[in-house]
Amino acid sequence: MNTLMYPDCPCKSGKTYQQCCFPLHNNKTTACNCEQLMRSRFSAFVYQLGDYLLLTYHRDYRGSLSAAQLASKTVEWRNLQIIATDSSGDIGFVEFKAWFIENGQLHCHHERSRFVKEHDQWLYCDGIFYPEQKSGKITRNDNCPCGSGKKYKKCCG
Repeated sequence: MNTLMYPDCPCKSGKTYQQCCFPLHNNKTTACNCEQLMRSRFSAFVYQLGDYLLLTYHRDYRGSLSAAQLASKTVEWRNLQIIATDSSGDIGFVEFKAWFIENGQLHCHHERSRFVKEHDQWLYCDGIFYPEQKSGKITRNDNCPCGSGKKYKKCCG
């Protein structure tokens, strides 16, 4: 894992990876709420940390998934946008958009994830997946829809 590639944490928290998701990925601490777990799972997908993804996936919902399957790189994750979060009690929800590139095309995964807290640890269960909204054609000089603040041609284009 090349953490120097991302001096800022991939989860877009505004912190460095060492200050943000690294302690969770290395089992130095656990997520204090479901948003923090969601962010750490996004970073784990970026870094292909299948063991962490499996560990934070509720055993009743992961089916036959393996750490190797979760670690496989099928897309290039670009940005995470948290829309809403609720961690009241032992059940929590995070609605987010995760931008990724697949086969040279920019896509958005929009989900409302459900989490439960068991034995003082937040775990991902499942989610409601929203259909991808196709907007008009993005031109090279448009702002990149991934949320980076850069022009599309300098970012995902």
